[in-house]
Amino acid sequence: MDPKIIVKPELDLQQKILVLGLFEGEKKRYSDVNKELHSEILAGLSRTSFSFEFNKIMSTKISNSAYARVIVVSLGKYEDFSIERVRKVTSKVLKSVKNSKYCSLTTNIAELSKELFDAKELGRAIAEGIVLSNYSFDKYLPQDKKNDEVITISVQYSDKESMQDFERGLKEGEILGRNTNFARDLVNEPANVLTPSALEAKTRKLFSGKKNISVKVLNKSELKKLGMNAFLGVGSGGFDDPRLIIIEYKNSSEKPLAFVGKGITFDSGGYNIKPTGYMEDMKCDMAGAAAVIGAINSLQELNVKTHIVGVIPTCENLISGSAYKPGDIIRTHSGKTVEIGNTDAEGRLILADALSFAVDKYSPRKVIDIATLTGATIVALGYYVAALIGNDDALVANLKYAGDLSNDRVWPLPFYEDYLDAMDGDVSDLNNMSKKLDRAAGTITGGVFLSKFIKNTSWAHIDIGGNAYLKESKDYNSKYASGAGVRLLSYFVLNESK
Repeated sequence: MDPKIIVKPELDLQQKILVLGLFEGEKKRYSDVNKELHSEILAGLSRTSFSFEFNKIMSTKISNSAYARVIVVSLGKYEDFSIERVRKVTSKVLKSVKNSKYCSLTTNIAELSKELFDAKELGRAIAEGIVLSNYSFDKYLPQDKKNDEVITISVQYSDKESMQDFERGLKEGEILGRNTNFARDLVNEPANVLTPSALEAKTRKLFSGKKNISVKVLNKSELKKLGMNAFLGVGSGGFDDPRLIIIEYKNSSEKPLAFVGKGITFDSGGYNIKPTGYMEDMKCDMAGAAAVIGAINSLQELNVKTHIVGVIPTCENLISGSAYKPGDIIRTHSGKTVEIGNTDAEGRLILADALSFAVDKYSPRKVIDIATLTGATIVALGYYVAALIGNDDALVANLKYAGDLSNDRVWPLPFYEDYLDAMDGDVSDLNNMSKKLDRAAGTITGGVFLSKFIKNTSWAHIDIGGNAYLKESKDYNSKYASGAGVRLLSYFVLNESK
């Protein structure tokens, strides 16, 4: 259940737990408030059971207090406190309360840090930290293990002049957090449940009846007429037919921004089958599609004045008598031919058709694709940042900026001219594996392949192969699906529409 966030100009006596922030060096901050609490803080610091290191906490019970427990959390150095640290400390506090038997708290963390940040940014970060860290995928767990308690968080904020902006930020953060969690749910669903047809059904249900939104789905026969043979080839071994989901959010008269999200609901690798240990989590190969859905729903709920087209090619990459094979040559929607060097390099094939379709059909002002495209991005960057490649320096810079603000981060990789022939074929226009570089620069060559299908459009490619699905929980990011891309794309559009 989503937490309930309320704002009051003072600490709330109706809540069960009091959470107080403390910056480094502030030993005397609460000395005039409660002598017993002041003594507890000094004792904790002397015993090293508590410290001024960021995000360290101590919990105590104060006699004759209105609160069942008091939690003191270190905010670190005042000058080092950042918007990202707001998210992290809020997450830490929420988890500490969830581990207790109580389900409500009041805190002064926003009040203490309001001079450091824009009010809207502060509210948004607090709500994101709360909503994102409250997530759990418990659909298939027994009732006693489900996360169904509603936690109430009362946030102290007393500045009347900026109160409206602060509350607006809280609402924005709640929407962004909730839609990131929706994307997490999609990615965490097992592949026997979230098939291409199920993804279509969930998308239609999510957007049904919403203002300025339309959903259209192209079926297998329509895709064949359009010449989307690369997409159909990848899906030819699946039990559920491929389909192209098109979401249009039209709340302005400008040319659209196109989001293209990879939607492979399960990736076996095809005839180049993945080994044990690399296949079990491949339900996550539609995380790009989930990011597009979550971002567009966020922007619609925020009523952002923009025009976006989301294009989601979705299918299964499985093995059967009808599946595509290494060595096949396929003519794409663009007319370019591709030799199949590896059936496990399937994401670039479905995106190639989706990108050329989006460019031809909608003449977008910019195209951004997002995909769990390569394992090479994990080798290059690990699990906490996505790779970014593009042909437009300004677009790349703006996405980097949006990633830094949201901490849904991207890191630009080089896209030098030297790489641009790396995917050329010798019996076809292209090969979906680089014969020139083999596995070297794998994330970059994946981007090079996609670049051949966007004509002269401003374009960026985001590879979330590392940060879409995490091996362990960290701060407000839960184990497994992270919802990578939802906040990145949303912040990008929010910044663009200012």
